[in-house]
Amino acid sequence: MESDDEDLVGEGSLTAEEEAELVDLIQDLIGLMLSVRIEAEPPVPGVAERLARQIRMGIGEPDCRIQVSDDGADAVLGPMRLDADDSAGALRSAMITLGGSWGDVVNITTSTDPVHYANRAAVDGPDEAGVARIHLWAANAWDLARYIEEHS
Repeated sequence: MESDDEDLVGEGSLTAEEEAELVDLIQDLIGLMLSVRIEAEPPVPGVAERLARQIRMGIGEPDCRIQVSDDGADAVLGPMRLDADDSAGALRSAMITLGGSWGDVVNITTSTDPVHYANRAAVDGPDEAGVARIHLWAANAWDLARYIEEHS
């Protein structure tokens, strides 16, 4: 009987390059991701990316990628080398890096694994850049994508 891996490949075989790309993709999907969303009116371009860069350095992940949304209100960091099973810990580290008074870390139940969430408001209304609230989510990439899909 053929193994599951052989079923996925079919009758052909993967080249070494294709196999390496597949391994990288799988590692990305199970890797820890952290999402930053900026709530501001009007939208303030560049702030989410700036905060994502600050988090990236503060949690010791200088090489992880940052992807920014077209409108600049969202930025996603990852995958990170940090333990994907400790997304709550990674979220707390990001909160400490950004400073300020955060609420509790909330464990959001999804159809797969949990996504951890926290947010904080700017003190006494929007800050000097116009940011009113910062939202953070942390989970492995697969679960974070599933959460976004379920809540959009």
